[in-house]
Amino acid sequence: MVLFTMIPIGLMAQLDPVSLALRAYQNKDLPKAKELIEIAVGDDNFNGITKTWYFRGYIYKDLYKEAKGSGEEFELRSTAIESYSKTIELEPQGELVEDCLNILKYLSSTLYNDAAFALDSNNFETAQSLFDNYSEVIMMINPTMDLNQRTIEFKLYKASKYSYLFDNPRPEDNTEDIGNKVVKLYEGVLVLDPENISANYNLAIHYYNQGVNIIENMDYEQDFETLFEIQAQVMDLFGAALPYMLKAYKLNPLRKETLVGLSGIYFGLNNIEESEKYQAELKKLENQE
Repeated sequence: MVLFTMIPIGLMAQLDPVSLALRAYQNKDLPKAKELIEIAVGDDNFNGITKTWYFRGYIYKDLYKEAKGSGEEFELRSTAIESYSKTIELEPQGELVEDCLNILKYLSSTLYNDAAFALDSNNFETAQSLFDNYSEVIMMINPTMDLNQRTIEFKLYKASKYSYLFDNPRPEDNTEDIGNKVVKLYEGVLVLDPENISANYNLAIHYYNQGVNIIENMDYEQDFETLFEIQAQVMDLFGAALPYMLKAYKLNPLRKETLVGLSGIYFGLNNIEESEKYQAELKKLENQE
């Protein structure tokens, strides 16, 4: 302790781990900068200082950008977000807040993009985790922002990926579980936006196609009671599809796919009159083209 007090003030500043971390960062030595800033974060003399966390955010942001594709980028980005959030928490009205918010906006956009990429790879749990993180960051940046549209877009895309797996299952897939997830996602969209035409139409198609698949794969040599049960199941599926397809028709009566769907659903329900009605609308629409 005596030796420490005898150290000149200029040298003491040079030994400050925050200043040393900044110097390493400016020299583009990110591993050293990371090592030094973590020393500062673990030191009670420095972990309550706003610039400690601010510099830590920059160091980890750049480490994240360098690590893309390595598998380490998710943790590095999380630490950067944590650091910028801590900076704002320590000085909510400070001069660094605007810069922190701008960088958090950038990092939130990478979370959203990575969530979509994870869906493309059928990594559904990772995608949901990334989207949840995206939502948390966005709400921190702007607590009054309406996230419904982004949530709807994500759910629709996720449902489309599950729908593909439902129609093209892998050996390890549980189609019943996947089908339930498809329904839950589309219903989730309709809770947020009952007028969403994509969710109404696609949910109707999901139910309808299940019924058609059962019919196409029926073994007609089974006993009458079993066939009757299968027929009842098919009718239930067509019945479930009908209100969603009707809603899609109400939202856009000129969409040919919806007219085809309604004609098919009513035919499956043995309502030939209604089936022919929508078939006639379809032909009229095609003749006008």
